[in-house]
Amino acid sequence: MKIQHISILALALATGYGAPALAQETASEGEDGAVTSDDDVLTQERVTVTALRRETALEDTPLSISAFDGDELSRIGADGLEEFLQFAPGVQIGRTTNGAQSVFIRGLTSTIGNTPVGFYIDEVPFTALSQTITPDVRSWDLERVEVLRGPQGTLYGASSLGGTIRIITNDPVLNEFEAAADLTYSTTEDGGDNSGFKGMVNVPLVEDRLSLRVAGTHEQFSGWIDQADTVTFGPTQEDLNDFDISTGRAKLLFTPNERFEITLGYSVSDSESGNGNIANESQASTSAINATRDFEVDTELASAEVKIDLGFANLTSSTSYYDFQANTNFSDYDGFPGAPFFLNTGAELFTQEFRLASQSGGNLFWTVGAIYTENESTADQLFLLPSVGLNIDSQQLQTSESYALYGEATYQLSDQWAATVGLRYFEDEIDRQDEDIAFDGVFLTPPEQINNSFDDFSPRFNLAWTPNEDTLVFGTVSRGFRSGNTQAAISLATATLFGVEIPEEIDPEEVWNYEIGSKVTLFDGRVTLDGVLYFLDYSNLQTQVGFGQFVFGTINTGSVEGRGFEFAANVAASESLSFALSGNFNNTEFAETIIDSAGNTIFTEGQSIPRVPELTLAGSVDYTRPISPNWNAVGRASFEYNSEREVIVGGFPDPVTGDDNTRVNLRLGVENGRYGVFLTAENLFNDDSAVNPAGDALGAAGGFASRYRPRTIGLNLSAAF
Repeated sequence: MKIQHISILALALATGYGAPALAQETASEGEDGAVTSDDDVLTQERVTVTALRRETALEDTPLSISAFDGDELSRIGADGLEEFLQFAPGVQIGRTTNGAQSVFIRGLTSTIGNTPVGFYIDEVPFTALSQTITPDVRSWDLERVEVLRGPQGTLYGASSLGGTIRIITNDPVLNEFEAAADLTYSTTEDGGDNSGFKGMVNVPLVEDRLSLRVAGTHEQFSGWIDQADTVTFGPTQEDLNDFDISTGRAKLLFTPNERFEITLGYSVSDSESGNGNIANESQASTSAINATRDFEVDTELASAEVKIDLGFANLTSSTSYYDFQANTNFSDYDGFPGAPFFLNTGAELFTQEFRLASQSGGNLFWTVGAIYTENESTADQLFLLPSVGLNIDSQQLQTSESYALYGEATYQLSDQWAATVGLRYFEDEIDRQDEDIAFDGVFLTPPEQINNSFDDFSPRFNLAWTPNEDTLVFGTVSRGFRSGNTQAAISLATATLFGVEIPEEIDPEEVWNYEIGSKVTLFDGRVTLDGVLYFLDYSNLQTQVGFGQFVFGTINTGSVEGRGFEFAANVAASESLSFALSGNFNNTEFAETIIDSAGNTIFTEGQSIPRVPELTLAGSVDYTRPISPNWNAVGRASFEYNSEREVIVGGFPDPVTGDDNTRVNLRLGVENGRYGVFLTAENLFNDDSAVNPAGDALGAAGGFASRYRPRTIGLNLSAAF
């Protein structure tokens, strides 16, 4: 299908964005567990979101926002975020390695610095210094996932440059015992067997006062990538990229009275994997070195959330500690006997936030808040391969202390018009002290401690028009930012060794966003059509570049411009059948030619931002039909499409182009509201296209790229009590 045909169709429908699937009230569970049908009801479920820091209906929220509730995620059978996030237009999620992932929105991508997308688990923000990856959150026992597209600097702060992902887990339920379990078995073509178990139990401890909820998962995924045949070192190995992950979460809810609520949370995750998902067309790994790769990710989150109803407003206090450790070890590699080879990175975050939000009533809604964050990031690396002249040893330490004050107010000008104004002030102090730096056998003196400070004002202006109860039109002007950074000491030291000058301070990035959108409901709620046109003006892009053969550093490059159109349509065709289609057309490119200090061209004017597809589409068909008084037959077919994208590989000046790719998934089964049995197929047509091109261990491009897991057929059993 040609791009212009898709755009014309989408414009004609006034489509845009939203939750990709429909919730039809065509069947309900009776007291005896039987399924009853109601042919007179055919509407889409109203989803409540809290993106504005207060509860609003999704279709009444004047933002570019998608939401996936927990029931929908269960119906999809999603294990991880990558299985549904692309149904939010303009969102790409990359997984070049197991256990961690990178999320990009509206083409604002980066492989250096802090993540360009805000990431929240409940009230806890995750923004690790100099790390663009985010935790691998499993899609189990979640209340809702909200995807806010476009800069969210006012309410969500630094790193919400392209948008914000909010993972909202289920709270304990008072006075009710609940339990659920989910079992999965599957097999992957060219791989092996996979299995998964998920469980949840909700236990009331004191009537009307205290309840505990515990959830956990354990999943094992086989690898499918083998060692490359051309490698001369090390034994040949198969299925290198196996992946095991276990998670656990406990939440304790205490409500001493109707106006006071305390929620204590604790969660952990532990994952282990071999080689990442990078292979050539023959499903071969990039190097024998990767055959000995051992990658572990451990996370720990502790939080305390206090909510107080003050009558005129709700006060929320959120305190959290987050620890993230990712360790890569190649010590078993026998191509270079006795050569240690590892990279360990870590992040520790402490956050305290206070927020006061007005309660409903009157024409004015407002939110004010303050947040304080301590952030520490470490990176220890030891590469000792003397036979090929590669000797690097460094310990990097970076700390940040930041705070922000923010506020946003919405005034209802009339029955049809509402205006919103918001502002956030942010200040960040970053210190860097790296130690024990060695390069190519030469010990270098690290520079003295580097101290940098950054501050920023981020406004948002929004105007919403509601001509009738079924139509919303809105316009937004907003600014997002990503904090500045400090140059790695190993980069500064090697630059001094080779006589190259690079900056110690990396300036903050900023982006101005201009968008206009609409949300339309037709035919008594059977059809929803939403759409957004946007323009992005992006400056001071933080980019890692090479200065000769051995010196790599981060610099600020020139401006970037992005134009896009997001669309989605949800249609309840009948009591049994529904359709959904969403997508994004994006053109994000450099507005000027970027040349480094040595006169080398890094990017040319008009060149696309790396790793950004021009067109993404996602669609689904859902079918539900009663087959007995107690059981329904259910079916779901879905697809995800990405056009080709360009990537800069290693030190090559010209970008390498990947393939367009399509993944089709299928889920068929029977359920009765309590039990379910399903047959599943992921990547049904076994698409093995190159998603993001990549270099091998020596940086050379040779058909290597991140790729989808091959066709995986499975059986899924679920139960809820």
